[in-house]
Amino acid sequence: MKLSVAVRRLARYGLLLILTLFLVFIIGFVIIFQNVHKYYSQTYLMSERRLLENVIDSALKGKQQADIVARTLSQDLVDLQSGFDLSRVLSYSKLPWLVPDSKGLFTPGNSAKFLLENQNNLLFIEIPQFFFKSFLSSHFADVLLLTDQGKVVLSTQAETAGVNTGTKNRFVRLNNIPGYLYLEDLPIANAKVGVFIPIRSYFVLLLPYLIISSFALIGTVVWMIFFLRFETKLVGATAMVINNISRSTTQIGKDKEVNYVPVKTRIDELNELQESIVKLLEIDKASQVEMHAMMNSLQDTVNELEEMQRVLQERNTQIISTLAEAIEIKDTTTFGHSSRVVSLALDLAKELGITDPADLEAIKFGALLHDVGKIGIPEHILNKPGRLTFDEFEIMKKHPIYGEKIVKNISGWDLVADIVRHHHENIDGSGYPDGLVGNQISVRAQIVSLVDVFTALIEERPYRPAMSLDEALRVIEREMIGVKFNPNLYKAFLNVIKRRLSDFGL
Repeated sequence: MKLSVAVRRLARYGLLLILTLFLVFIIGFVIIFQNVHKYYSQTYLMSERRLLENVIDSALKGKQQADIVARTLSQDLVDLQSGFDLSRVLSYSKLPWLVPDSKGLFTPGNSAKFLLENQNNLLFIEIPQFFFKSFLSSHFADVLLLTDQGKVVLSTQAETAGVNTGTKNRFVRLNNIPGYLYLEDLPIANAKVGVFIPIRSYFVLLLPYLIISSFALIGTVVWMIFFLRFETKLVGATAMVINNISRSTTQIGKDKEVNYVPVKTRIDELNELQESIVKLLEIDKASQVEMHAMMNSLQDTVNELEEMQRVLQERNTQIISTLAEAIEIKDTTTFGHSSRVVSLALDLAKELGITDPADLEAIKFGALLHDVGKIGIPEHILNKPGRLTFDEFEIMKKHPIYGEKIVKNISGWDLVADIVRHHHENIDGSGYPDGLVGNQISVRAQIVSLVDVFTALIEERPYRPAMSLDEALRVIEREMIGVKFNPNLYKAFLNVIKRRLSDFGL
């Protein structure tokens, strides 16, 4: 195949690559956009439903909640406590019922008012704006309570109250802000819950993807431009060199002495090729001493390649260490945690008699990158000074899955991926994400898990001070042996700790 033909094929492949990247960018954007929309709409709707259900249930049970108004009315809408006739400001068709007027009745500002059956009377519940907003406020979305006609009764943005949004899921403008409105019915005759996600929120959430994808696409286009420029130079220079070589080979066919004169080109490789041809001709005339010198030169090249291979391996290790440090920079509560886990994990592996280089390497990098999945966890959860809520902990529990997705794509790192995914599994099956039991958890993952827990206990956290060595070991023995960890594994770990007492200041 001619060089010009091969270059044109490469150019077509490059254009196909650009088109493929563009399509992947579009498809990826759509998929991520849909997932972001689904996550936020469902999360906020669930939170709003839960809030309303809790308020109504507490009122029906007679439990008084701060800031919530709950009064008993007669069937004629007369307040049994004060005797006020509220029939002029309240009405309903079915029970339970959402009063469409957003103005507060017993509270200042806007409020949501519900009428429910309560034995032979009616129960009036009023939820003020500030209470609603304090539980559901968000920078990314506006949470709404609406009538079945689409009128906003209560919103986390007070100025939205009273606005008519319509009754369908669609793109709308609220307060001159474009966004997507998602609605669902409540088990109340005329009530709906809704979430309004501004367009800007999508772009804020998708900004990292847009930046990375744009740079990748632009980089590919720039590369293609430079490639096509180089292609022109390469084909022209190659043609010159080939013509020069052809003239020289013609002289060889006529048994004439050949003095090859290199043609100067702008392609270093072609210049080097011509110099090599000159050297080959000189070698043909030279003695065995020159041949030996050439062999020495080839050996030097092999040594350089081996050195380059060694340097590349060192750089790969540095890149992996840098990735682990990036996780610790994001999670400010665990700086230096991974390096400590690596050291103890390797010592424990050797204590258990593990000598296979593949196992030791997997334990080393699995310990270093066990928390790499925290890249996918929001920083406000990672660095929260107090204990996590149930929902926050459910999000945190996903980091082993995220970590496995990152690591398993690296060729030959299946054992490392196993450690990253299963370093929070317990031998009694109570761990996550897969609920593995006993020997279903690899020894490698159990080693990293034990060392990770121990190291975390002796490190300071926002919600507690660091424990002493004895305190940490007592917690593990009292609460975790036979539950999280194998007793024999723990005995081996104690031997490691005894040898390394000086590392803990003892």
